Amino acid sequence: MAIFDGNLLPGIASPQHPGASASLSQFAAGVSGYPGASAQSVMLFGPQTLDPIQEIPLLYGGTLEPMTGSELFEKIIVTPREKKLGFVLSTNLFSVDVWNTFRETLRTMVRIDIAGGGGTLIDNPFGVPLVFGAMQSRQFQATVPQDGDAQIQNTVVFVFTGISGTDLLVTGTRITVFSPDPDWTEPIMERTEYLTEIMNAYADKEQRVQLRTNPRTRLRYKVLTLDVRDTAALHALLWGWQGRIYGVPFWPDAQLLLANANIGATVIQVDTTLRKFVADGLMMLWRDMHTVEALSIQTVAAGSITLTAPTTQAWAADGRTYVVPLLTGRLPDEVGVLRMNNAVAELEAEFECEVV
Repeated sequence: MAIFDGNLLPGIASPQHPGASASLSQFAAGVSGYPGASAQSVMLFGPQTLDPIQEIPLLYGGTLEPMTGSELFEKIIVTPREKKLGFVLSTNLFSVDVWNTFRETLRTMVRIDIAGGGGTLIDNPFGVPLVFGAMQSRQFQATVPQDGDAQIQNTVVFVFTGISGTDLLVTGTRITVFSPDPDWTEPIMERTEYLTEIMNAYADKEQRVQLRTNPRTRLRYKVLTLDVRDTAALHALLWGWQGRIYGVPFWPDAQLLLANANIGATVIQVDTTLRKFVADGLMMLWRDMHTVEALSIQTVAAGSITLTAPTTQAWAADGRTYVVPLLTGRLPDEVGVLRMNNAVAELEAEFECEVV
């Protein structure tokens, strides 16, 4: 505690305000219990003491709880962790981001492992071993080709020594478009199948339960090929894919393309009124059985279709390009082809289409 000696001098007495009335001035020296104010300064003597304020310490008990930072940092994050491709109609490309969220240390990727079937490929232009700096991320290109196993089930692991959770799961189903157009001299038969269960009570009452939200569709039509190239393509479609899922064109709803679609187009101009074009469904652009591109639908408007991925070919609205909705279906276990000669073949195609 510090002690200082000194004098306390009052300031000069304030003069009377010129605007104060005489009746108020008489009270300047008369406050009960205190000596009257004096115009003469008074000197006071004595020690002055400065006492510091003593702070009262407060102690709290608790535990350290992890927050967002502990979930984000000090690990390797792969984005996305799962890629669902759905129906694979053509080659699929997508980016994979690998991020080292360790804030102060380097991490090294020693290799990339790919397990399972499906043919997924990872393009690594950086090579291995690959050093990731603190908080550094890198992007890799993943490719799922159009051709390969019917079911895609690949697990991709970006291997960092001593670190887990760096895997990517890729799933999907490949389908091939059954692109031969029907023989229009005969009609296309469409059969709609509903499924209802009838439960009978002992009192002869019954209850009907709908077991299928949407009806199942069966399509049957004749295919006729008249040259060697078309006949060879028909045989390749049958013997190379017969036990798998086809993209089945719903030919009664085929519509002409109304405006040119350039490479990279995401909007197709077509009349969709009362047609089987549906959001999250499939469609194809078709000129002949060898010139076809299948695409996934994002949204459907009255005069256009928005795609989930851009087109890879250019399509002219010249009266020969058709936009056709696609169903997914299977051929029966046995398929008979009538061969007139090596250039002419006839097939009675019947597809059991899956519920959309």
